[in-house]
Amino acid sequence: MEKENKNLPEGDVKKTIQIDINTLNACVQCGLCKTVCPTYNVEFDEAYSPRGRILLAKSLVDGKLQLTPEVAKRWDECTLCRNCENICPNGVEYKELLVHVREEVNKNLGKDWIKYIGLKSLTFQGSKIQKLFLKAGSLISKLVLGKKNTLPMFFPTGAVKFFPKPRWDAQSLRGKIFFPLGKPKATVLFFPGCMYENFYVDTAKNVIRLLQKLGYRVIVPDQTTCCGGPHYYSGFVEMFEQLKEKNLKVFNRIREKYPIEALVVVCPTGGGTFKEEYKLDLPVLELVEILNRELEEIPSPKEEKVTIHYPCHSYTAMKMDISLFDRVVEKTRGAKLVKGELNKSCCGFAGMFSIKNPTLSDKILKRKMEDFAATGAEKILTSCPGCVLQLNEGTIKFGKNLEVQHIADFVASKLLTKEEIEKLDTLVEELKL
Repeated sequence: MEKENKNLPEGDVKKTIQIDINTLNACVQCGLCKTVCPTYNVEFDEAYSPRGRILLAKSLVDGKLQLTPEVAKRWDECTLCRNCENICPNGVEYKELLVHVREEVNKNLGKDWIKYIGLKSLTFQGSKIQKLFLKAGSLISKLVLGKKNTLPMFFPTGAVKFFPKPRWDAQSLRGKIFFPLGKPKATVLFFPGCMYENFYVDTAKNVIRLLQKLGYRVIVPDQTTCCGGPHYYSGFVEMFEQLKEKNLKVFNRIREKYPIEALVVVCPTGGGTFKEEYKLDLPVLELVEILNRELEEIPSPKEEKVTIHYPCHSYTAMKMDISLFDRVVEKTRGAKLVKGELNKSCCGFAGMFSIKNPTLSDKILKRKMEDFAATGAEKILTSCPGCVLQLNEGTIKFGKNLEVQHIADFVASKLLTKEEIEKLDTLVEELKL
């Protein structure tokens, strides 16, 4: 049963938002979006659906509602997974609509300080002060937690997130060129992203090793910062533009000296941001796209059942064919792919969403973990750092006997020998611009 949407604030408009009415009218309220919306499918309330959120914006523009924190909260409770865009028969540009709405909310109701502080911290990515904090965090967490891999973090919203411990070697890959064993077939720029540089460093190393193994020269830029995707999606557009400008300057300096043929990412939110907001005149590829093209059959002595969580932004923002994930797994002999019914649905992380809306996030996550458990799989493979973090949290909170692994780590464990890793890790030099 669908709950009635009661208690929406009404009255004279004191604060409103400015949105192109044609964008709002593109939604014909068919409701097809509700079938794929993660928040609607755990709440079954129209206010938690894309069309409900669009109708709310239209009511404000039409002067039927007043902009209040309660109204703004409905937009804050969207993961912006963008599955609704994929299924919309009218091509409603929901992301752009919601980004603009959130920007207007920031202007009219003031900044959400929890979001602002969290996103502001990402603007220090790559700075000296951040590296010092990461090293200090690495030492402290090692003393407190010992060999435990996760660090519980408590937030004023009631959220408890289980982050991986900061790494002593965080950002150690920056400003380097990694070479293949033979003559390079191409040179690619690898943008690891904040989570991989600071916490999942081993995964970033495996990405580079796989690219080296497949014949690529890999450049990891220095002086870059966060891609700005989380800032843009949260409506902090001015902050995003500053990050974009800084990163583009670095990219352009490298491209002046080296024949870069593609930008490789392992974070689909970042990749989608580079494709859509940076508008690079350069192919932006997820690692999976290269693995699918280059890999031959990989022998695997161990038989195991694996399932895949397809990150939403891989196919909504990056427009990637998700069957590429399947093909990469199927090239690994011994790996049996089993799929859940919800393998394309959002995991409930969505950056600041899971911190601001912990109860809603946990409902989405629990639904996902139950679906994974029903497949009988031993391992969940994915490629998004936020999804890795969230699904690992699912194994902690909901007791599912599953291992979560990045697909780069999965392939590297099958393809690379210890001797190859040692050799590849020596084929490196400093990047000089």
